[in-house]
Amino acid sequence: MDLENGRYESAEEVHTIHSTLTSTFRTGQTKDIAWRKWQLKQLWWLVEDNEQAILDAIKDDLNRSEVESYLTDLAGIRKDILYHLDNIDVWAADEIIGDNFIARRLGLARIRKEPLGVVLIIGAWNFPVLLVLQPLIAAITAGCCAIIKPSEVTVACQNLLQDLVTRYLDSTAIRLVRAGVPETTTLLELPFNHIFFTGSTNVGRHISAAAAIHLTPVTMELGGQSPAIIGRSADVERAAKCIAYSKFLNAGQICLAVNHVFVDEAVHDKFVDRLQYWNNQFLHGQQTITTGIVNQQNWNRLFALLHQTKGTIICGGGGSNESRRMEPTVVTDLDMDDALLLEEIFGPICPVVKANVHQACQAIKE
Repeated sequence: MDLENGRYESAEEVHTIHSTLTSTFRTGQTKDIAWRKWQLKQLWWLVEDNEQAILDAIKDDLNRSEVESYLTDLAGIRKDILYHLDNIDVWAADEIIGDNFIARRLGLARIRKEPLGVVLIIGAWNFPVLLVLQPLIAAITAGCCAIIKPSEVTVACQNLLQDLVTRYLDSTAIRLVRAGVPETTTLLELPFNHIFFTGSTNVGRHISAAAAIHLTPVTMELGGQSPAIIGRSADVERAAKCIAYSKFLNAGQICLAVNHVFVDEAVHDKFVDRLQYWNNQFLHGQQTITTGIVNQQNWNRLFALLHQTKGTIICGGGGSNESRRMEPTVVTDLDMDDALLLEEIFGPICPVVKANVHQACQAIKE
């Protein structure tokens, strides 16, 4: 079905795919270590042969530079494939239980690693290739069949992966399903043996509820407000450099990015100064970040937060609506009720809160 016409896989097609993979797993085909290695190698060539096409698709979806996409999506996939190929024989081998003479001689008990079955992988749009293929690497190594569901927000990557997965991987065991919210809801009604999900906490709740009906175990990477805390004894230069890099990489659209920073009042001004310095260094003379905000809805949400904040915008605060590329923005003079501290920002806005970190740490110790 053609996504350019707004169509996803139908419920009937999804059921057929699930049934095919379930039947394949029951044959024992995916338990064969040689099969697993071959699929991992095919996944390597999927990336290797189509590197430029993948970079172009990410550019279309996120307006991200090739260098950043290579470092974030492609390098991680290649590293994981090689790591799994190097270790699969050890990971899949039986473990003999017991260290006494009789146990060693007779081999009375052992731990045997068995694949779970058919797994569902639901990816996220902020790293639209990495967050689909990384869990797939693990599923293949474990000997499972897999249905992968990329984010429908990043359409170019979704369509490219549909073509590549079909051409390179064993379609009787690994399939890609294109789905929006209604179709994903239908997908989650099916019984799976494990579910991987990367995304928001709200969606995670729905997936957990659906999984619970079938007692399906889940692995989730969800968002949250991850603060950085800088005390007066910190290496301020290093802290500012690391936070500037991690906060503004991928335009701040990272689940584990620093959401806001608590800085001891003794080093607050120095930290803000060095944070601005490292922002400028990483931009290499450009005004805006090289990765765009994923869509207009998120662009509008971020600028609404900037209009609602009662803090002081030290730098940034603008951007190009056409390319949806924002300036890295630092905001100070905030209280804990500020709009920027009430939710996960998921964008290139860094609130810096002045605090007596030393006193707070002393109170915790006492």
